[in-house]
Order: sequence, then C-alpha cells, then structure tokens
Amino acid sequence: MQHQPGPLLRQAAVPTPADAASATQLAGFDAVRALLVATGLPAEPAVYDVLWRHVEGEAPELSLAITAALAAGDLTLATLMTLREAHLGALSEASVKQLIAEAHGQAEALGRRIASGQNDLADYGRAIADGGERLAGPLDATGLAGLLEQLGEATATIQAANSRLIGELAEAAAESRALADRLHQAERAAVTDALTGVMNRRGLMLALAGAQAEAEASGAALSVAVVDIDHFKRFNDRFGHAMGDDVLCFVARHLADRLEQEGGSVGRLGGEEFVGLLPGVPVHAAAGRIDRIRAELTGQLLRSAVDGSSMGRISFSAGVAEHRPGFSAERLIERADGALYTAKRLGRDRVVPDRG
Repeated sequence: MQHQPGPLLRQAAVPTPADAASATQLAGFDAVRALLVATGLPAEPAVYDVLWRHVEGEAPELSLAITAALAAGDLTLATLMTLREAHLGALSEASVKQLIAEAHGQAEALGRRIASGQNDLADYGRAIADGGERLAGPLDATGLAGLLEQLGEATATIQAANSRLIGELAEAAAESRALADRLHQAERAAVTDALTGVMNRRGLMLALAGAQAEAEASGAALSVAVVDIDHFKRFNDRFGHAMGDDVLCFVARHLADRLEQEGGSVGRLGGEEFVGLLPGVPVHAAAGRIDRIRAELTGQLLRSAVDGSSMGRISFSAGVAEHRPGFSAERLIERADGALYTAKRLGRDRVVPDRG
C-alpha cells in the first residue's frame, strides 16, 4: 500500500534534472529487481547487465526476445545467456572501449615518463658539458671546489631521476600485466558459454576450424560428435528450469572431463546440444569413446542437492562424423547431426557413426 502525503508534509521542491535522472535510474533498478524475483534468475553481474539493457531499451531486438521468453515462461538462465551472446556478444562494446582507453592511457603515461627521463638526462649532459668547458680553462681552488659541487649536485639529481624512472617503469609494467590479464579474461569470456563453462558456439566454431586446418595439414583424423540430452524438455517441465540448468552444467562437465583427458574438447552448440571434438581419432573409435561416456552418464542416478530425492537418470544421444578434405565446419557438424537424428529415431540413448 502506497503512503499518501498527509497535511503535515511540506510541498516537495521542484525536481532538478539530476533528481529526474536519479528517479529514472531507481525505476530501472526496481524493474530489474522485479524481473529477478518473478523469474528466479540469480542476481549475478551478467544477468543484471542483460536485464538492465532490456528495461532501459538499449537493445530493442534483445528486449523483444526477452519479452517473448517471459510470455512463454521460458526466461531461464540458459535462455538469458544465449540471448546475451546472440544480441550483445560475450564482451560488450563498452567494455572493449574501456579496455582500449586504458591501454591508450597507459601508453601515454609511459611516454610522459620516458620524455621526463630524457629531459633529466639532457640536463645532466649539459651540466657535464659545462663542467668540461670550465675544466679546460684556468681554475683556482675555489673555482674547482665550486665546479665539483655543481657536478655532484647534477649527479645526485640524475641518480634520483633514474631511481624515480625505474620505479615508474616498474609500476607501468605492473599496470600492463594487469591489463593483459584483463584482456585475456575478456578473450576467454568471448568464447566461453556463461552457463556451463565450456566453449560457446563462437569458440566452438573457431576451435573446430583450427582442428580441421591442422588435420588437413598433418593428415591426421578428426572426428566430431553432436550430443543431445534425451527428453530434456520433459525434465525441465517436471523439475523446473533451474534444475534443468544444473543438468546442462552437469552433462557439460561430464563430457569435458572425459574428452579433455585425451586431447579433446567440448562446446555448447545451443540449448541442450553439445559438440565434442576428437582430434586424431577416426570415426568408429570416436563413436566407441563417446558411447563409453554415454554409458557412464546413464549409469548415474541423479539426486536433488536440496532434499536428496531421486530425479532419475539422464541419457544422451549422439552422432559422430569424421572430417574429410574440403569439409567446412558447418558441413562436418551437419554430417554428425544427421547421425544424431538416426540415433534419436532408433530410440535414443545411443551413439551412431556417420555412414557417409
């Protein structure tokens, strides 16, 4: 219930532009908070960033997609992160501009430090040259003492300047390392699925293209598996989207832990589909490896971390294809996806190699 102004309240001051801006910002905060409460989404920075852009209308296409997901009751963390990647990219333009501005700022500061050191060195050079000229002429004891004192002061000045410059260069090096770390983190975020922690679609396609080029150059085999969690929508409907997100993370980690042990990798293609890369492995051997991973997963009984109740078993179906010279990344995935369709048609919970 809203509080109504009483007779004892004084008339409010005329709002200033700053007051109006603050009120608008607070309204935005309230709108984001309401969305977090209504959807059960975690109040994480990435989630807040997307919802803030939505309520502020900064990305119209993103807002349309979020509105549609809300209407369908399907605004899960997985959906939101997929929309974020599709409409904003893993690293926002503002973040990129900030990193570039910081790099320019560091370069300019380093330039000023070097210029200052050069000026100090020039002053010292002039002092030495002046002393040399004076030494070339007649000097009595008093003049010599004065010259030595002047040169001593100049030496002390350049030593202090050198010490200061060494400290400033060390500071600049530390700042550069910190910026490089941030850039590395940004690059990693740009190719990482925010929900599951494996490669996102962009990272996956880059890795696949690189693996194909390496396979063609070396003549080694390369197989790709497209993995799809069986009856995932049914699981979501029964246990809720939050638990569905946990299952996506669990399956992603299950695949990654086993594939990475033998030089492979995994990425999320979208939704409940993942792609495993198996360099150096022919198609039938790769299908056997993926099938063992499938059997390990199916053999595990999932329980709720909240109350320990059983949630049954999770299985997946997979199709596996081998790279051929001239195949694009899309063509190779398409071949594996065709084998996946066959696995689904045959009853799911199985792995089928491409027959092509």
